[in-house]
Amino acid sequence: MTTQIQPIKRHRGSGNPLVGLHWPSLGAAYRTFLSDPAAGILHIIAAGRDTQWQRLVERRLARQARHLSDRTISVDLSVLMQLPPNTLGGAYARHMVAQGFDPETFVTDRDDHWLNQRMAISHDIYHIYTGFDASPIGEFGVAAYTLVQYRDLLNVFVLSFVPLSLTNPLWTVPLLRALWRGLRMGVKGRAAIAYPPELNWEKPLAIVRQELGLGKFF
Repeated sequence: MTTQIQPIKRHRGSGNPLVGLHWPSLGAAYRTFLSDPAAGILHIIAAGRDTQWQRLVERRLARQARHLSDRTISVDLSVLMQLPPNTLGGAYARHMVAQGFDPETFVTDRDDHWLNQRMAISHDIYHIYTGFDASPIGEFGVAAYTLVQYRDLLNVFVLSFVPLSLTNPLWTVPLLRALWRGLRMGVKGRAAIAYPPELNWEKPLAIVRQELGLGKFF
């Protein structure tokens, strides 16, 4: 399935963070997310890509990761699969292969490609940092962690489905626990965007988590 991302005109000179929001893409995101999460995420990325909100997020993250400027994350899952499962790269590759995920799914063509590519690929790496699986509850946990780190529209969108999800009595307690854990990790952890996974694939995951300030959660 190919999702068309419409170009959006830039709006300047307003303090409203939603100026530039592409409302049709926002509507499409809500219509498709529950049946096709990947399509919904592509739509919400398109909806917010030219908002003042997103520009503020990207400026802050670019400052945090300025030492990685103009570098992209190289991912070869076949190579990473050869690493032990307790390393960052080995754990990440096994997660991606088990779920049938493509690392480049959410990468879009932008002028600031290095940051856009790093943000897009990092979502599944954050699953490994935080220990959340790819279940719906695990996705909400990662969204809570990333929202605190990024303060972005994408993860606000994902978490807007929490009230609906809490109506499932089997999810209520584990979902609330995942949200609380994710939020605390986001607050206590160091800036994840500034950590270069491509230089640390071979490092034991326990050490990576310590370096990110997350060791106390495991």
